[in-house]
Order: sequence, then C-alpha cells, then structure tokens
Amino acid sequence: MNRRDFLTMGAVSATLAACSSAPQQMANSVTSAVTGTSDALLAAMSHQIGVSETQAAGGIGSIMSLAKSRLPEESFAKLSKGLPNVDKYMKTVQDVLGPNAKVTDLASLKSAFSRFGMGPEMIAKFKPFVMDALTKAGGDPLMQLLGGVL
Repeated sequence: MNRRDFLTMGAVSATLAACSSAPQQMANSVTSAVTGTSDALLAAMSHQIGVSETQAAGGIGSIMSLAKSRLPEESFAKLSKGLPNVDKYMKTVQDVLGPNAKVTDLASLKSAFSRFGMGPEMIAKFKPFVMDALTKAGGDPLMQLLGGVL
C-alpha cells in the first residue's frame, strides 16, 4: 500500500465515522426539541418534515394563534408555557400575515400555512410535533387543550 492509498483510506474512515454519528446527532436534536429547546424543535421539524426553520416557526405560530383565538386566556397561558418562544413564533406569523391578521378557524389556518409556502396537508405533519412537545412539557392536559382546538 502506498502513501496515497493510506491517506485515501484515512479520509474514507473519517467520513464513515462522521456519517455513523449523524443518527445520534438527530436523536439528540429531537430529544432537545421535545424537552423545551425551541431552536432544536425548529431544526428537528425542518429536517423531518422538509421545511425551512422560518416555515416551521410560521406553522407553529399559526397553530398557536388559532389556539389563542379559541381558548380562554387562562388556558392559552398554560398552553403557551409548555412551548418555549410561543411569542416569537406568533410574531413570525404577524410579520408575514400583517399585524391585524388573525387565525381563527381552519380556513384561516390553511391560509396562514399557504402564506408560508406550505399546503394544507402540512397541518397534519405539524400537529404531532407540537402535540408531542406539549405532552413532554406538561403532560396530557396541555396536549388535550391543543387537541380540542385542532
């Protein structure tokens, strides 16, 4: 084996080692996402659903805007504590839809997703992520609050 072959084998080994750690990194990202690290939640959603982090924030914000419009203030306050940076996500929605826009029903939720470049089928892909994050943060009561809205 000459020196060039040896160096090539070393590069291939390093690449394989990096690739083998990718599943663990993804698992860590998802674990962080559902335990409260909002940027990790956006990253996990972006990777698994195939949307940008802005679209992920917009989708979460749209869902939470719908919840805010349908839940009593006290219930929404409990719900929003279970999902870090809810205000940031909802601001993303206001930045795109306009300051007076409201997400109040399924039609306006679909419209909001559309404004972020996503079809209505994406709502069903977002729902499990948000529900899981809420369940991990506050158990079934938080998940049930959101489930009653969606």
